[in-house]
Amino acid sequence: MKELLKQYRETRSLLMGYKINAPEEEKELISGMISDLQYAIDWMNRGHKPDPRRGINRRSRGQRTIPVDPLKIQSYAQPAACGSPTTLSEYERYQIEDALSTLSERERECYIMKYGKCYSIGDIANILNVKRGTIQDYLKKAEEKVKNNIENSLFLVG
Repeated sequence: MKELLKQYRETRSLLMGYKINAPEEEKELISGMISDLQYAIDWMNRGHKPDPRRGINRRSRGQRTIPVDPLKIQSYAQPAACGSPTTLSEYERYQIEDALSTLSERERECYIMKYGKCYSIGDIANILNVKRGTIQDYLKKAEEKVKNNIENSLFLVG
């Protein structure tokens, strides 16, 4: 294994040297080969598959998790526009109201516009006549409050 790793490193070094003087049409190919070799070297060094390279995979679980089901919050925000698959029961509506109960008026408004009515942050900022950063702050605080409320509320079990 050590010999193979040594050969891969030597090959990577050779390719890096070739890339400097290579014609433009070959540089992309050589870059791909270098990237593949680096991936194999990382795999052999760690003894397991290297971590994903995409930014979405480096986010924490909390950043990848949506605290409330999007279909339910949309049905809550626009009950008349929803068909039978997303119609909420009274208990589900009560659960959402309980989860949103700790939000300030502005946080609630932003949260429902973002997740219930699917507005972009820019659209919300234009509608409320505030900066995008302010909307992001409201949403961050609202998401944290909703998450904490869901984790700690006896009414939101199930």
